[in-house]
Amino acid sequence: MTSRSPAKNPNAFKWLVTVLAAGHFALVFITGRIRWEHVAADLLLVVLAWAGAGPRRFLRGAFPLWLTGMILDSQSLWLGVRGAIHTGDLWNLERTLFPAPGGMIWPEWWWHNPNTPLDLLCGFAYAAYLYEVFIVALWFFFKKDRRFESLCWAFFVVNAIGVVIYVLYPAAPPWYVLKYGPGPANLAALPSPAGTARFDAFFGIHYFANFYSRNPNVFGAMPSLHAAYPLMMVLVLWHRGVAWRVGTIIFALLVAFSAIYLTHHYILDVLAGSVAAIVAFVVVRAVFARWSSEASQAAPMPLPSGGNTRA
Repeated sequence: MTSRSPAKNPNAFKWLVTVLAAGHFALVFITGRIRWEHVAADLLLVVLAWAGAGPRRFLRGAFPLWLTGMILDSQSLWLGVRGAIHTGDLWNLERTLFPAPGGMIWPEWWWHNPNTPLDLLCGFAYAAYLYEVFIVALWFFFKKDRRFESLCWAFFVVNAIGVVIYVLYPAAPPWYVLKYGPGPANLAALPSPAGTARFDAFFGIHYFANFYSRNPNVFGAMPSLHAAYPLMMVLVLWHRGVAWRVGTIIFALLVAFSAIYLTHHYILDVLAGSVAAIVAFVVVRAVFARWSSEASQAAPMPLPSGGNTRA
């Protein structure tokens, strides 16, 4: 019997992807948000779906990455239903739990005490944290490692957790409070590269300025997805041995520190992002383990030698 599941039926999967890509393109066009990367991402999705078995195998695993980009890019559509915006709550709690010298909080202290080596090191970490996920995902794919698909879904889940919390508990990042104060939220506030602007200035580029100018949600400090991604990579690559564990842990700690040093996040945001990463990893691993178990139980039992099944 032919399966009707889109995952097992190539034609159904091709048309499902095509409809989703066309629907997303129509959405960004109608809402006046269309950019060249929307066209490129949706077109690439359709091309991979129809290009043959190999590209389609990649797309089946990587499809959650497209979904992730869609939900992050579309945040502006549901900002109207988010809860009350918190501008000073995290700042005050941070000052109580993690005080810095002079009665300040650590993002504030680093804002007043930057140095060029840390600007460059933390800027590099903030530029590279996404590429770590994508490079490892591609590596898993070309190795035909079953972790390819689970990594992509874990990436989607941790971002979905983040977006849900952004809606339920919208919170201003430290740079916003330093600029606008902890009073009523300024809904006209523009996104800011914050401390990464020093990285741009050192090299005479606009990488972070351009990156953050596309951010549709200024009040998305809690949780820190910057901290979540590298920690999730620690968990995903843990099986590779001590060298991989040490390397990924060092990078995860660097990104976590960078989030605070560059005044994009509180320590509380980093801790919340770490919890989100662990939850996403554990949930997706459990789901895939269950699927694998059910698939193995459903597999036909081999016949004994000679084909005689009688007792």
